[in-house]
Amino acid sequence: MQQGREEEEELEEEKEADGGPERALEKSPFQLTPGDVYDISSVVGRDLLQLSAGPQVPAALARLQFRIVRVLEMLEALVSESSLAEEQLRMERDGLRREVEALRGEGSRGSAQQLSLGPDKMVIDLTDPNRPRFTLQELRDVLQERNQLKAQLLVVQEELQCYKRYIV
Repeated sequence: MQQGREEEEELEEEKEADGGPERALEKSPFQLTPGDVYDISSVVGRDLLQLSAGPQVPAALARLQFRIVRVLEMLEALVSESSLAEEQLRMERDGLRREVEALRGEGSRGSAQQLSLGPDKMVIDLTDPNRPRFTLQELRDVLQERNQLKAQLLVVQEELQCYKRYIV
């Protein structure tokens, strides 16, 4: 008997420390945690057990009725909020679909323009400071001219060496 009383006192202390399982019924539905759901279940279950206990039936019935109404209000709030969120997601999805379709339409027109350029053509941004300045053919021509000038320079240097030897 003494041990049962000690357990009841410990339970009362725990309830006072964290507000007890009844605190979960006072929370906003959007702040509930899984632990709160178990607390609500425990409170409702305890009230159901008290209904069969006898002398406190009217008080237990009133508490249980209040708690069930509160749980239903929480469920209603959660369903309403999720319906609103779902509708917002649907609207956003539809907007994104329209944007994608518009971009696809623009992309197909743009790709048709690019195809008309041909496979060996390139689009260049003239404002880009790192854009290519010469064509590949122009670079080849410059390199070929440089190599010819280098060869001529070597020939001239050899002739100069010959003249120097002849004069000395």
